[in-house]
Amino acid sequence: MREALKGQLFPTQMKKNTIPPSITREKESCQLGNSAGSCYEYFTTLKNIAAVIGKGSSECTAQLYNAKEVASAMSDGIELMVRLAWGVKPPEPGPERFGWLQEAEIATFCRLKNIYVRANGEEAWTALRQKIAAKLPGEDVAPSADPTQTIVEARKATVMLSEMDIWNRSLFSVRCEVF
Repeated sequence: MREALKGQLFPTQMKKNTIPPSITREKESCQLGNSAGSCYEYFTTLKNIAAVIGKGSSECTAQLYNAKEVASAMSDGIELMVRLAWGVKPPEPGPERFGWLQEAEIATFCRLKNIYVRANGEEAWTALRQKIAAKLPGEDVAPSADPTQTIVEARKATVMLSEMDIWNRSLFSVRCEVF
């Protein structure tokens, strides 16, 4: 696995230099750009990680997943995809809950979810979902034009919406069987 993901998830050695994995730069690009184009490489890397891990048996999946680089890349990827789809305020239930994500990105999310559940179980998936939901914004707070005014922190979605509402408005509610 390390060999298959060298350069993407694990650093590579070039003579005496260690070259950091590309996933860090790709994730940053995706966060800053917040578009299909700026996230393409990052989502491709996540898809590759899922493919490499998914090739193993259930026991192997859990073992491979336990590598800290893999676990953090997968949970970070799931969280970022959910946050990108959500946007700066709660989306309306329905197709808007996917934001700009298209079928290909949603299929990648479903692949990550599948691997996560295979490696960690449904309870861990529910815990991750709740942890991510707690970070989602519940409202969009416009920045004040008055520089003397204190910055108002947006209330979180968990304060403004029920768990079921958050579920219905988020990427978590996608029916992965169709992807």
